Amino acid sequence: MLKYCYELGVKYVTIYAFNIDNFRRRPEEVQSTMRLILEKIEDLIEEESMVNHYGVRIYFLGSLKLLSKPVRLAAERAVVATSRNSKAVLSICLAYTSSDEILHAVQECCEEKWDEGSALESKGAGNGLLFLKGNKNDKSKPSIVVKDLEKNIYAAVAPDPDIIIQTSEIWGGLPGQQVFTDPLKETF
Repeated sequence: MLKYCYELGVKYVTIYAFNIDNFRRRPEEVQSTMRLILEKIEDLIEEESMVNHYGVRIYFLGSLKLLSKPVRLAAERAVVATSRNSKAVLSICLAYTSSDEILHAVQECCEEKWDEGSALESKGAGNGLLFLKGNKNDKSKPSIVVKDLEKNIYAAVAPDPDIIIQTSEIWGGLPGQQVFTDPLKETF
């Protein structure tokens, strides 16, 4: 399917490969899936692979720290191996949920704002008060805005999707067109 996407000029493809909730499955099922994921990642980074033929840069999105060390290291190798490719982007969501992505973005925003406030404090510009604007008594703009969240989501490596084809519900991905399919039917 990826081959056809790239031949048709689709520049950004995201694959939802392993949801965080899948870690709740039986351990042998998770291990088997991790072995398969590891095998597929290694296939992607081979010299003759499709990603190199089509100039595809690979990103892995999600809480990669939850993955087994071999899978995490293979993902890192794939990112490095394709870092110079620039014709298309393949984002692979591993250890991913949209709610975790939102939490990650909020945490990153808070850390950035804290660092900005700390920098002001160190220059003596904070008057001993380190705080985030936007409380009910503060009429100034909030410190964290939608653009801050957008730049800190995992999917910030690609523009908003034009179409999403999926077999389950997600929170993110709008404003693209959503097509929900029966997971057992090959309709595309």
